[in-house]
Amino acid sequence: MDRERPAQQPDRNNDTLQGTGPLLIAGRDPARAAALVRSLGPAGPPVEALAVDLDDPASLDRFAARCRLVVNCAGPSYRVLDTVARAALRRGADYVDAAGDDPAAIRLRARCGWRDWLTAGRTAVLSAGALPGLSGLLPRALAADTDHPVRLDAYLGGVAALTPAAAGDVLLSHGPEHGTPAAAWREGGVRPRTLEPRRGLSLTAFPQPVNAFPFLSTEAGRLARALNIGEVHWYTVFGGDRLPEELAMAWALGSTDPAALVTAAAEDVRRHGSWYGQEFHLWTGTTDGPPAHTLTLRADDSYELSGLMTAATTRALLTGGIPPGVHFAADVLDPQETTAALSADPAARIEIS
Repeated sequence: MDRERPAQQPDRNNDTLQGTGPLLIAGRDPARAAALVRSLGPAGPPVEALAVDLDDPASLDRFAARCRLVVNCAGPSYRVLDTVARAALRRGADYVDAAGDDPAAIRLRARCGWRDWLTAGRTAVLSAGALPGLSGLLPRALAADTDHPVRLDAYLGGVAALTPAAAGDVLLSHGPEHGTPAAAWREGGVRPRTLEPRRGLSLTAFPQPVNAFPFLSTEAGRLARALNIGEVHWYTVFGGDRLPEELAMAWALGSTDPAALVTAAAEDVRRHGSWYGQEFHLWTGTTDGPPAHTLTLRADDSYELSGLMTAATTRALLTGGIPPGVHFAADVLDPQETTAALSADPAARIEIS
């Protein structure tokens, strides 16, 4: 099933809430799945490797039939879409997707498809990664104890190697199902062609000056509505030059080949190291002066950060914290509880002021 990373799934036949085991680790390449099983060591729950292919519905169904919960980290997400989620629903399993995002949600909810999940008493949670996901959750934690939030600025990104699957998702992440470039959120709606790139920014979340490009994601729009914030500026951050250059060229040419992006990202890592950050500035009452509150997240590995968010979502679902239906993780997780749990892990360094 997984084009890049095997997925881990709790087995319904012998389930326990100690961690998320027993686990089935499923992938198209059984040797890679077995290698991951061996790397986990004997201390954890029972683990088994299976061969599953995204393009083989029968293998997906056999796999999902053994699961109480399917945790999907296969990619690229534009290839997966709702395929694995529907296999989970057919076999009576809940579903968590580290990606999924709006394209999957649109398909799962089309023609009142959300009712199928409610009728079955099953839950699907999408965007349970770092971005989107954690990027929509942390601002909720920042705003939780504030009065009258009026503006939010967000800076999200860094420098990281890209797998072919991740590069494929990046290539297709600029369409209307994902957001609007150069837009801001103002007075209850998207305002196109409003913001300009910001270059050479020095921000606490990042170890060096960065370039920030405005892209109002669909997640940012949901966040603005949920918090009733009048103005949102949402920026994608690049710590190197090669990836944004190659990405702009690919978009201009309509290319869907991820190879050049993988190479460009690797060059940026060689020059600048690997690091990731998210920084949020929140104004309350008035937009005059500096922000009233700031949250910074720093991490060495964005993939590990996504794993933490996916694990937090999985635990919340298994312990009854998320109701049946189709949801985005940031909309249904407890912001303060989840942020506190992530802060306790050395992989996520979070500061709020």
